[in-house]
Amino acid sequence: MSEFYDFFWGTAETNRNFDINIETTDTPLARSVALESFRSLVLARPDAGSLRSNDEFLIRFLAARKMNVPDAMLVYNNYYSFLRRNHELISDYGVDNVEVKQALEDGLPGVLQQRDRRGRRIMVLFAAEWDPSRYSVSTIQKAIHISLDLLLQDSVVQDRGLVLIIDWSQFSFRQYSKLQPAVLHSIAHGLEYCYPVRFKAIHCVGPPWYVDAAMSLLKPFLRETSRAKIFSCGNNLSILHQAVSREILPAELGGEQGPYLSSIWIDNLRRAQV
Repeated sequence: MSEFYDFFWGTAETNRNFDINIETTDTPLARSVALESFRSLVLARPDAGSLRSNDEFLIRFLAARKMNVPDAMLVYNNYYSFLRRNHELISDYGVDNVEVKQALEDGLPGVLQQRDRRGRRIMVLFAAEWDPSRYSVSTIQKAIHISLDLLLQDSVVQDRGLVLIIDWSQFSFRQYSKLQPAVLHSIAHGLEYCYPVRFKAIHCVGPPWYVDAAMSLLKPFLRETSRAKIFSCGNNLSILHQAVSREILPAELGGEQGPYLSSIWIDNLRRAQV
């Protein structure tokens, strides 16, 4: 089920000297023209008055679809349809929701402080930390939604996308049995077709056979381009380290940064709510 997470932490490092070859091919003029065309489509919706339509929000969708206005509008429409079907994602919204905070403290999800060599932010999911008796998969989905909303405020994330690492090691069959297929499908569909985000790579660490089985069931719902971005390194962390440097990874993933500190990302989310 890792592939349904086609998934910034702050803006402090935005101006570091990363590889400057950002993938978007738009120019400032082309971006301005695309933004105005996109806005006209949004404002033509009968419910436009109740939707977010400021420049900063709209540009997320354009960047996610490389300035293709019709494709961006499709994702925008899907986004609001998805929220209407899953209204619980925005009810009692925020990091101070007790269950959401528990999920974030467990690294479900977490976001690393440092970027990779290409300047991309890295989201992590420590699957084995999930305790079904404390919160549901839907709570994790809400924590992902809150995290993405902050991540996507960063123009570097919009242009370069995100890298996702899912640590399945020690994820038990008991935990697996508590997963709700309908919720998993909802997460997969949402992240694949309804969020203005591009996951450039999805690395799965130590998935047991029953997770592999779940992944095979979800793959038909993904685009071929998304399936090609999923990589499994089994229990061989050296494969992961070839793609993501140990220098920026936490100890749980064989990295040099010490144990993952969830409080840093939670503090960023809390400050963003003020």
